[in-house]
Amino acid sequence: MDDKLQPVKLDDIVLGMPLAWSLYDKVGRLLLHEGSVIESAQQLEGLAENGLFCDVSEGLVASRAAEPVAGKHLPVEKIEDLLAIKLAIGDTVQLQDFSSNKQRYFVKLIGFTSKKSVLVSHPRHEDKLSYIKEGVGFLVRGFAGTKTYEFSSNVISVCLTPYPYLHLAFPPQVKTTNMRSAVRIKLRLVCSIDSAATGLKVPAIIEDMSISGARIHAGKAFGQVGDAVSVGLRMQVAGETQVFLVSAVIRNVRAETDSQTGNKIVMHGMEFVQTVSVDLTMLQNFLYKAMLEN
Repeated sequence: MDDKLQPVKLDDIVLGMPLAWSLYDKVGRLLLHEGSVIESAQQLEGLAENGLFCDVSEGLVASRAAEPVAGKHLPVEKIEDLLAIKLAIGDTVQLQDFSSNKQRYFVKLIGFTSKKSVLVSHPRHEDKLSYIKEGVGFLVRGFAGTKTYEFSSNVISVCLTPYPYLHLAFPPQVKTTNMRSAVRIKLRLVCSIDSAATGLKVPAIIEDMSISGARIHAGKAFGQVGDAVSVGLRMQVAGETQVFLVSAVIRNVRAETDSQTGNKIVMHGMEFVQTVSVDLTMLQNFLYKAMLEN
């Protein structure tokens, strides 16, 4: 067997999602090309009879570290008052504890009490309330429009009636970053496009992405300007593969020639729809971290 081939676990393949790499059997024979979609468990089991493998070099291309697009500048951080950020009730907020495993929870912003506390919904895991004790500290992160914000706080009260929620100590200051002119991240990443207009699912490639949108190419146009679509993709987050499904709108469409293959492609400029979405928040957090690291 070729040394470049490594085993693929069945759990690494998501039914209905384009493959991030080509699949081979144990003797190196090509089974499916990158971008192909496995629709059923029966199809997957049939392919796995002689083992499933991927080319290590292909995997690295598909999940390579994000790098900034040339000519862009990193966003500038500011220190602000939390109330000046104009947060919206119902916004998704990330709580990360200070333990060694950095446990993360996604909660909803409920409100404020006269600069004394910030109210958020009680963290849950698998639809059960997580055990949170008073005094525990969290790093709080979120997005408000084109800004990211971050502050440290601690739980000053755990309330279970009339519904479960937390009081977090109101922060004296908040670190914010305006991402309006933020760097776009280069990512050659396989994705899936679900078009509401056509009802079709199309494999495509993300060329680059920011917190507000992405450039995505496909072999043919998957919609027109103004069409609503869903973008499905897989990314490595904290060492684990996460599947994201993000709503978007097509803002421009144009034909181009692929600089690597010379093939004709159609490039689509996409704007992410700023809905209350855990997937969108997690994707934005990943991009924000990649921007700062670069």
